[in-house]
Amino acid sequence: MKELTFLQIITYAAKALVNSEVFVLIILELAILLLAIAFSRVISKKFVSTVAIGSSLILAVFYGVNYLDTLSVFMNNVSTKVMEYIYFPSTIEFLGTMIASFVIMLITLANKNEKKLVKVINTAVPITISFLFFSIIEYMNTMEIEFNEFSVFTEPVLMSLNELAIGLFVAWIICLIIYKVDLLIIRRTNAKKMVEANVLNIDEIKIDNQQTSENLVTVNLEAIDFNNNDDEIEMPKLKSKA
Repeated sequence: MKELTFLQIITYAAKALVNSEVFVLIILELAILLLAIAFSRVISKKFVSTVAIGSSLILAVFYGVNYLDTLSVFMNNVSTKVMEYIYFPSTIEFLGTMIASFVIMLITLANKNEKKLVKVINTAVPITISFLFFSIIEYMNTMEIEFNEFSVFTEPVLMSLNELAIGLFVAWIICLIIYKVDLLIIRRTNAKKMVEANVLNIDEIKIDNQQTSENLVTVNLEAIDFNNNDDEIEMPKLKSKA
């Protein structure tokens, strides 16, 4: 196929967009946006935004119904590719898994506030996954097996090592997501509720001004002889309420 220039790419893309029904959707969305900006100066902004969002949703649903078949084909293709990547591993999958594992490990080790147990797990799992992948490569080199997406699937030993590595990686990622959700959302929410509950349960401290003034201690400074050199100084007696 002949290589296209940048101008040709733009021209073909513009023609395809203009001839598509999506172009009408873009025009209608732009019209809704311009009308919302214009009417927001004379009508309540909240009302205008509500009408604009509602109109956009109606248009999206209308065009979505027309593209259900296309979306169905697209999702089928995506699911097929995902299954191919799972059951027919490639070098890109191996490399991506190892890079993601070591990135998580380095981020965990750099975080000084992270727990030691989490650091140990996030270090041990990437090393184990890398060991399994290197075992696959070593076995293929030893047995002189060609490295492609079908060789791993057809060889029981290689498939076992691959499933173990991928399964360990997936389980590890799921556990990390659950841990982070619990740490960042659930625990913070519970701590906030506890603080709010403690604040609401604090009783008001009331001071009786009259009673407090009657119990105050009165000291007569004139009764103290500051020129007396005696070691013992008689302290003034407190007034007691008869």
